[in-house]
Amino acid sequence: MSAQAEAEARTEAWLASVEARLEARRSAIRGPKPSRRRRRGRIAVVTDSAAALPQDDAGGVRLGRLARTVVQVPIPVMIERSHHETQIYPEASEELRRDLPLALAQGAAVRTSRPSPGRLAETYRALAKEGFAGIVSVHLSSRLSGTVDAARLAAEEVPVPVHVVDSKQAGLALGHAVIEAAITAQLGGTLAQTSEVAERTAAASTAFVTVPSLEQLRRGGRITALASLLGSLLWVKPLLELKDGELHLLERPRTWPRAVERLLAVSRTAAQQEHAAAAGQVQLGVHCFGEYQQALRLAESLQPAVSGPVPVLDLPPALGAHLGLGAMAVTVSRPASYSFPSSAAPR
Repeated sequence: MSAQAEAEARTEAWLASVEARLEARRSAIRGPKPSRRRRRGRIAVVTDSAAALPQDDAGGVRLGRLARTVVQVPIPVMIERSHHETQIYPEASEELRRDLPLALAQGAAVRTSRPSPGRLAETYRALAKEGFAGIVSVHLSSRLSGTVDAARLAAEEVPVPVHVVDSKQAGLALGHAVIEAAITAQLGGTLAQTSEVAERTAAASTAFVTVPSLEQLRRGGRITALASLLGSLLWVKPLLELKDGELHLLERPRTWPRAVERLLAVSRTAAQQEHAAAAGQVQLGVHCFGEYQQALRLAESLQPAVSGPVPVLDLPPALGAHLGLGAMAVTVSRPASYSFPSSAAPR
């Protein structure tokens, strides 16, 4: 089995565990269970492609029954072909997955743009037409992207209430907040309850990142020019933490093996701390930009720290465009949930 196929197998096991978690929480509700065919009062969850949720060929999320509730809107990626030509990739596609690594390797200018308010409003209206009574829109940190602002503008244009959540996260740290919100929504949660679960899960999550170079982050304005200069001069392989919605320099390993070793160590420590605080309910994720073999070793080393599968997922193009080739990340999340009284289980 190739490393990429093994990574996909890990992801499939993780997706199965998400489905099992939904069913376990539904079964734990005493009294009448929430109806899977409920039409009234349904809440939808919208996010963006920085959440890194696996997609099917049609662009829908691969979340089993949760896919009925979740919509993932793409973040456009732009690659400069010449001084006069920029190609825009509005959707994640095989073409983008092929062209992005080549563009980064060649030093071409690569940028991202927030989804337009119009695109988000179109998504919200479509969900309203499907009969959803409200929407929780959970997005990439507002300190890294303008997506939250676009969602707030779009929310003013639609006929159903939309709660916009600034996750202050990225990658599966955002994705886990979306999943927990979707589980709450499918179990009959209200707009406020679903939004609260998304906020609490995001607040109890973190992400650690290591990159071979800070250059791509500097180009995209995601880290200060001074930090980028230090990284170039000292040949460090920086270890970063997504904290308060921004990337901060955590350590300065001198070699790539040492950087990956420290990524493993800080992630394992964070997982153990969250494990103690959350009675074992901790979820991890590993992201990579092409280095599947190394990412698999990282996931296997982290596996003993948690009870559920540790998926290995590609960095979404919207994040890979800024982190650069070879980047690796680990997300650590403590899921929040809403306890439904037996009398509150909707039919």
